[in-house]
Amino acid sequence: MEEIKTLLDVSPTAILPQIKRLTDSDLVIQKNGNYELTDMGDLVFKKVQSLVNVLTLLERDNYWIEHDLGGIPKYLLDRIGDLKDCKLIEPDPSQIFEPSTELLDFFSSSRYLMVFSSFYRPEFLPLYTRLGRLESDITLIFTESVLEKIMQNYEKKIRKLATLENTELFVCNDGVKLAELMVSDRGMIISLFDSNGRFYYEYMSCSEPEAIIWAKELIEFYKSRAWQIENEQCIDNLIGTAESEAFPESMMFSLH
Repeated sequence: MEEIKTLLDVSPTAILPQIKRLTDSDLVIQKNGNYELTDMGDLVFKKVQSLVNVLTLLERDNYWIEHDLGGIPKYLLDRIGDLKDCKLIEPDPSQIFEPSTELLDFFSSSRYLMVFSSFYRPEFLPLYTRLGRLESDITLIFTESVLEKIMQNYEKKIRKLATLENTELFVCNDGVKLAELMVSDRGMIISLFDSNGRFYYEYMSCSEPEAIIWAKELIEFYKSRAWQIENEQCIDNLIGTAESEAFPESMMFSLH
């Protein structure tokens, strides 16, 4: 009882009626002078904890309400409370079109880096190359228009990335409702389009383990629905495909 009183900062008089309600409902049991959850109580706790996490997420910031969640599959939407500790990072308006040195510095010492991007960010290419040379594991997933633009301006860099043993390069069709996702052992960031499909360079950031796991699962979801570029021959084929027609329908994303 002393432990409960300290944790909840309440008096025994206030907590005892609540404990009686829980024991009468077979959610809590008293054993050897201690109170503990029953099996059913543990199940209820896990469900309630998930709800509390979602409410915490929504109370902290309106970002999730004001942006399009259509690029997140249902099984991860059900666990979006795992991102409850995310913080909104907004760029300085005067530097909105300049390289994000904070992000580059944050991810520069990562042991692994996983990226999905449907937005052209050439300032990140040196980061991918540097980590690749340091033998960090790199997974890059770009939409076709982003990869096409990268190849137009930085073909040598993308060819080099495609040949590194510790780097995986993927491409998918345009139209994915997710602007950007980056995750490493250091943390994760996610950027969503607003309800009108616009992107404002702001992102949510978190370094908590549950958020990192959630983001890695989202990357793996996209990875399983993208086409891998395994060597320079694949890049040549990709260039030929881009010049003649759109990517195959089988490369389209499905959230089902």
